[in-house]
Parts: sequence; C-alpha cells; structure tokens
Amino acid sequence: MTASVIVLPTAARSATASPVTSLMICADPARRSDVESTGQTLGAQSQVLSTAAEIRDYADRHAPPDTCAIVTPLPDGPVLPLIRMLRSRGWHKVAVLSSKADARAVHAALISGVRTVVVRADTEPTPRPPVRTSQAVPLSDRELQVLRMVADGKSNRQVGEQLGLSALTIKSHLARIARKLGSGDRAHLVATAIRNGYIR
Repeated sequence: MTASVIVLPTAARSATASPVTSLMICADPARRSDVESTGQTLGAQSQVLSTAAEIRDYADRHAPPDTCAIVTPLPDGPVLPLIRMLRSRGWHKVAVLSSKADARAVHAALISGVRTVVVRADTEPTPRPPVRTSQAVPLSDRELQVLRMVADGKSNRQVGEQLGLSALTIKSHLARIARKLGSGDRAHLVATAIRNGYIR
C-alpha cells in the first residue's frame, strides 16, 4: 500500500509570494520517490535528505523551511532528539510520518514540539465505532476557546496571555474539560475532543 503525503504551510500565501520551501527526511528509497513527487506536485521547492546527520548539517547552513516532514525510522538515530534540536533552532513546522507508532511514541513526539504525527497502517484499518453525540458533554464557549488553542500547540501561559487570563486559570479550565471528557494528559484531551467533534 503506498501513501501520498501532502504537507502544506499553515499561512496563506499570495500569488506574488516566494515559493513554499519543503524539506523531507526519508531513508526508505521506495517512499522517498513518493515524497519527492508530492513536493513537485505541490509546486514546492523541495529537498529530500536521508539521515539525521544530513538534517543536522542542513540546519547548520540554512534557515528553517516552510515545512519539514520526517519519515521514520531514520537509520542513524532516534527522531525525538533531532526534533528538539530543530525546534531550538526555530523549526516550528515539523511533522512526523510513521508506519508504526504506539501511544507513548505519539505522546513523546507531541511533547517534543511536533505539530503533526501521521501514522500509516500497512493493513486495512479497523472501522472505528461511531461517536454517540448523545453522550457528548456540553462545553462552555470559553472551554472550547481554550481547547482549540491547546490543540494549536499553545502553552497555558500563551493561551492565558491571548485571553487575558492567568496560566493557573487556563490550567483550571483544562482540568474541568478533562473531567467532562474523561481524558488524561494534554494529547489525550485533544484527541478525545477531535473524536467527539469539539475540534475540527
């Protein structure tokens, strides 16, 4: 089963703006050609690297691209330290694409600052049971506002600054939302909210 990956920048661009720059890190030659053709289809100025060492060298010599996608696994080391290094250098649009990931790996990637984790199963996915909207707990407008900002990757402090509230108040809102949705940590909270239709 082959998958085509489309990575788009979040900011809208005008027709006169510079082309989108895209960097892909993919060690698998079979998937590498898919990744390269996707970049060309999008009209992006794409570059594809194969190893963590190559991306470290690239980061030393270039400004961050508009988007960066890392296809795991990499042959020369774990991905999370690499992501932390990229984030410390201002690379804020990093996506991880994987054919295998467990809940801990996805959570660790999100904590490291990855905005998107895409897991592609090699087998046919099992159908998910439909969400029962009758069991959905209503959230207040403020709770929905906080939830959307958290899903966008903002910290409690950033959400509080944007809404004119303290980080402690945001923490209280998140605790109340977690109780209503029956979820635990931040990543699970966002995943539950998406599954139940609070965030689109």
